[in-house]
Amino acid sequence: MKSRILSACALLLAACASAPSETEALVEGSSTSASLQSLPTQTLEPGVCGLFLWTRDEPRRFTLFYPSGSATAEAIVNGRQDTLTKESQGGDVLEQFMTFMRFHAEDGSPVELSLKAGELIEGGRRVPSARMISKNAEGWEIITPLAGLTACQPE
Repeated sequence: MKSRILSACALLLAACASAPSETEALVEGSSTSASLQSLPTQTLEPGVCGLFLWTRDEPRRFTLFYPSGSATAEAIVNGRQDTLTKESQGGDVLEQFMTFMRFHAEDGSPVELSLKAGELIEGGRRVPSARMISKNAEGWEIITPLAGLTACQPE
């Protein structure tokens, strides 16, 4: 019995050791590639403000970046980086942004973003609570709890 358990463990370890890492799979673009978990680092141009949102769960993943005055935002939607195009906005003013925004993904699917304003910080404002609502390929609504901040790059 012990030898069967040890053999099974050895096979599992061998399978894990031979699997490509998430980064390797994404670079190779293979059909078995893991989904993207976080946006790359973003830089604000001088005089521009940005909205930066991370997932609330651990480990936190950089999920949405939206520069003020832009018609598009970069986001992780359904495990893939997607450029979202803004369709409408409303609610209250939150620095250079509104507290409710409606976007559409590259495939035309809707993505909604709602924000709750927090305290002012030097150069911006905290966003203690936000949520992104999207739909997956099967049509299920996905609600992603987020948190983050707005920040401005001095000129």
